Amino acid sequence: MNYKPLSDYPRDAVDRLLNVIHLFRDIRATSEWQYDVLLKRSRLLTVAAGGALLHAGDVDHWVYFLLRGELQVHVSDESAADGERPLAVIRPGEVFGDLAMLLAEPRSATIIAAPAGLEVQVLAVDCTLFGDLEDFSLLHLPTKLVFYRNMVHSLRWKLEVYRSKYPGHELANSHRRLKLYTGPKNSREELLALADQARALARILLDWNAEFGSGHLAAEEADMSDFLESILS
Repeated sequence: MNYKPLSDYPRDAVDRLLNVIHLFRDIRATSEWQYDVLLKRSRLLTVAAGGALLHAGDVDHWVYFLLRGELQVHVSDESAADGERPLAVIRPGEVFGDLAMLLAEPRSATIIAAPAGLEVQVLAVDCTLFGDLEDFSLLHLPTKLVFYRNMVHSLRWKLEVYRSKYPGHELANSHRRLKLYTGPKNSREELLALADQARALARILLDWNAEFGSGHLAAEEADMSDFLESILS
């Protein structure tokens, strides 16, 4: 795996590359200067096909965005031959690594570049910038609001995917029961509420991932596939 700071690349090329990422596009629309601050704390990673980007148990403060290629997410499963079970596929534009950052916990999954794919390109963002919700010396309130709004949106989308696949599961509506913020917009109160909501959503998503890793949901999915095949054959 190789990584380079964004300053090693022409600025116009960086702007075009990051324009596909909602977070960077939204922050740039808010403030060009804040966008520059974020660029200085970001870097580009390249991973060869089949190479590992993150390992379960890793501890760091980075959040990642896939720019090119395909990544595979694997979680621990003692019943699997190699001790791991495929959990999901990450495609360009998606964010990952956010759960460990939000919950300040070791990473729960191993992420590798698709073995049959091309070289993967990933943007890594140093999220210590977002950790202290009362520190606006580098990143201002509007920028941090954009970040946590993006995190909440991404997490809710991932949870809706689980809900659509397993609507009868006890976790299916957990994220919908979380209280939404109704106070003053664009305020510190909203920032704190968004951060709390993001952490709560991250915890629910970890619970889903643990269920899948246990093999219970995978078995349910296999049973459904067998059933559909039987009635369509």
